[in-house]
Amino acid sequence: MSLPIRRVTFYKHGLGFFMRQGLVEGEQLRLEFPRAAMDDVLKSLVVISQTGQVLGLEFETPSDRNPKVSRKPLKLSPEQSLTDLIQAFRGRLVRVRAGSETLEGQLVGAELEGEEHLKRGRLSLYLPGEKMVRVLQLPQVERLDLLDEGASRDLEFFLRTAAANEERSSALLRLSKGRHDLRVSYIGPAPAWRVSYRLLADSPENAPDPNSREILLQGWGLFDNTLDEDLEKVQLSLVAGMPVSFRYALHQPHTPERPLIEDEERTVEGPIEYQAIRASREPSFEHERALPAPQALALRARIDDEVEKSNQAIASGTERGALFAYRIEHPVSVRRGQSAMVPILSARLSGRRELLFNEHKQAKNPVASLRFKNTTGLSLERGPVTVLEEAEYAGEAVLDYSPDGAEIIVAYAVELGVQVRTQERRENRTAKLLLKPGYLLIQKYNIQHTHYEIQNNTRKPVEVVIEHNRQPGYALFDTPEPTEITSEVARWRVLCEAQSQSRFVVAERQLQARREEVRQLKMQALESYFKGQYLDSASYAKLKALLALYEQLDNLEAEQNRLEKERQKIHTRQTQIQGNLAPLGNAGEEGRLRSRLVGELERLEDALQTLEAQEAGLVAQKETLQQQIEKALEQLE
Repeated sequence: MSLPIRRVTFYKHGLGFFMRQGLVEGEQLRLEFPRAAMDDVLKSLVVISQTGQVLGLEFETPSDRNPKVSRKPLKLSPEQSLTDLIQAFRGRLVRVRAGSETLEGQLVGAELEGEEHLKRGRLSLYLPGEKMVRVLQLPQVERLDLLDEGASRDLEFFLRTAAANEERSSALLRLSKGRHDLRVSYIGPAPAWRVSYRLLADSPENAPDPNSREILLQGWGLFDNTLDEDLEKVQLSLVAGMPVSFRYALHQPHTPERPLIEDEERTVEGPIEYQAIRASREPSFEHERALPAPQALALRARIDDEVEKSNQAIASGTERGALFAYRIEHPVSVRRGQSAMVPILSARLSGRRELLFNEHKQAKNPVASLRFKNTTGLSLERGPVTVLEEAEYAGEAVLDYSPDGAEIIVAYAVELGVQVRTQERRENRTAKLLLKPGYLLIQKYNIQHTHYEIQNNTRKPVEVVIEHNRQPGYALFDTPEPTEITSEVARWRVLCEAQSQSRFVVAERQLQARREEVRQLKMQALESYFKGQYLDSASYAKLKALLALYEQLDNLEAEQNRLEKERQKIHTRQTQIQGNLAPLGNAGEEGRLRSRLVGELERLEDALQTLEAQEAGLVAQKETLQQQIEKALEQLE
């Protein structure tokens, strides 16, 4: 491509924006792109001529080389291309020079003999004017001119297709006559740029807080040149955020399917059917919020100024709507197939060193961390960070995506000199009893105590920040006010003297309520509630009297059940006697047996009447008790 690249922008989601610019003479310019990038190129190509007119763009149809060639009558093998050419052009008008003769006629074909067919083969040529077929020895043929325009076009197409690079695709830009100051821009696939950070931390002199730190944060942007050309003094930008981007099939020809209508054999008209067309769903994407532009920073000179000056960032941050771009101030050169990294950030910050403990992240030891606020004015992309304390390597971490103003915690090393043991204890505790008509509302606490035991084996006092994961639905109680608290975690600063132990307890509870019917309440449970002072004397007396009424009611119901069982027994005996009476006569032994059974039936009937009288009395007593119970229930609340 004759136009050099002047500007490149790399994005984090595998996309690049390229701009080429230069002077062009003539009416056309051939551009080449990777075949995989053609959909993006055709979707995004912008061509601007400052001194002329852009007339159009012609590009190759993206089909494989072999299918392309197979659609033409010309098929030339690598082993015997000349004889294949003669066979393919049979019947075409040609001019052949063989020795001192020059003949014009139609190719009939070629006859081959043995493996060395070019030395022994013969060419047949029909001469229309003489009505003659001439046979020429192939070794004598010096030149063959194609006089048929169709044959010439077929041969040119074959050679052009055979020479094409299947990995690349070309496009012909057509221009008006004259000289053009041309600018061509487009997007295409590109490796995502990466970032890595260095964090230098020093203790300020005479600081009231021994854990305060002065921080120098440096950032380097890494990118790769995977193009088929060198990048020479290009303007480079590295963009944070995520613009909406997708692939759209523009390069591959697409012929929509149409319904196939067959001949109707019936004499009457058949139904007319239409084939449904389903639209493909477009992919959805998410935006990231706009990122602010940089602000001036106040410098605090404790970190060596020479260190900072030697790695001054050569990038400036600019806001681009929903994106944030690091624009490299100086031209960048990277050879083809090479990668490079450029400084994009250098900022002084104030921070604090902390020993942060969370048993779910590091079970036994706190983690040394640096906490600071992003006051760089820049959005920081996610990347690895190397930490140096007092000019010595201290550890590594990953810095998450952080917009301007966000608080950052970089945990970079495990503090082995401090150990933390945790122990949990759970219990249930009654909180309150509420008397309701017919039931007790019992409120209980599910309580969890988390004990943190800090063992400081170092010779200096340490402050450990306990980070406790909060349980959903639980509230803190009997615990000091947290230093920081969110819906997910709470933090406390706990001081531990040198070579000593400290203990800290986090108490959480969740209030739950359950309903217990007074009818199901046991006297033993009532006594325990009264002794635990969850009930006052008046409520206790009411409930005790009510339970006594329920006990009487239970006794009446038990007696009623007993009477019912007696009645069932009598009915069963009566049915049995009546069955025995049926076959008996009135005279003799049968008569005497009948009399005895009839007498037993009379006694059983008397017993039934007695049971009915008793049951009626029980029902009356139950009704009286029910009234007393209902009245007692009304007085509970």
